[in-house]
Amino acid sequence: MEDRPDPLCASPSYLLFETGRLVRRTSARMFPDQPGLPYLLVLSCVARQGPLSQRQVAERLRLDAGDLVGIVDALERAGHALRRRDPEDRRRYALDATEDGRLFLGACLDNRARLDDTLFAPLSPDETHLFKELLLRILAHHDDRFAGAPDPRRRQGGAGQRTGAGMASGSTASS
Repeated sequence: MEDRPDPLCASPSYLLFETGRLVRRTSARMFPDQPGLPYLLVLSCVARQGPLSQRQVAERLRLDAGDLVGIVDALERAGHALRRRDPEDRRRYALDATEDGRLFLGACLDNRARLDDTLFAPLSPDETHLFKELLLRILAHHDDRFAGAPDPRRRQGGAGQRTGAGMASGSTASS
């Protein structure tokens, strides 16, 4: 039987799917005890913008509210977030990151930068910048959360910012 090229390899969406799988495998190998990306997305959101209601977090991250409950439970059990009654509306909860949660998030973002360095090692810094720029352009076209995203070349402090670790997306896939 003749070995023909896989026609899916011509599809950018398929290549993104496979890249996502590579990210999850590599992340699990490099940082086996680190929680998945949805956990970090929620923690980052409440650390940057909290306190927020669970509904606000779900809307900002484009997460299903049902999925968010389990993530918030895990964040609370780990001591990374607090869920308190919202003083504005006692029927809902307000989420915020704890100091331990903020420190944990910083360490995880450093790990994400190392992951990015590993994954993007075959690319030059200019190629990595171009790749991020193209992804941001696609995302901004479909999702206003990415419109006006900062220039990925600008360093914002912290270790390993070469690849812009920490750009939040609405993905619910674990990594």
